Amino acid sequence: MKRNLTLAALAFAMFAGTLGYAAAQDRRYSDRDDYRYDRDYDHDRYRNDFREGMQRAGDIGYQDGMQVAREDSWHGKRFNPYPRGRYRSGRGYRGEYGNRHEYVEQYSRAYHEGYEHGYQSNNERGYYR
Repeated sequence: MKRNLTLAALAFAMFAGTLGYAAAQDRRYSDRDDYRYDRDYDHDRYRNDFREGMQRAGDIGYQDGMQVAREDSWHGKRFNPYPRGRYRSGRGYRGEYGNRHEYVEQYSRAYHEGYEHGYQSNNERGYYR
């Protein structure tokens, strides 16, 4: 009798274990896997947004630096490659680009480079008064 009860309990445990395993194979119970993939996707999207933001900061900063250098050179102002006025805040920043400070740093570096190139090229062409 004791042996029959033990076999019945063992059979029930095996049945319950296989039932749980089969339920885990059902797609409705795989939320953790979906969460992991969504989280990785979001991380990749963040990285892409960050790269896009740094590229955009560089492009806009360089163009702004070139423009201000042309204006400074044309008006006879002295060489001043530091962003000022409306250009100081890092134009073009959007929240999905990540850290605003990093964006402004990249913008400032590109502005400085664009200003140097713009000022030199304008002086070589004779625009300096």
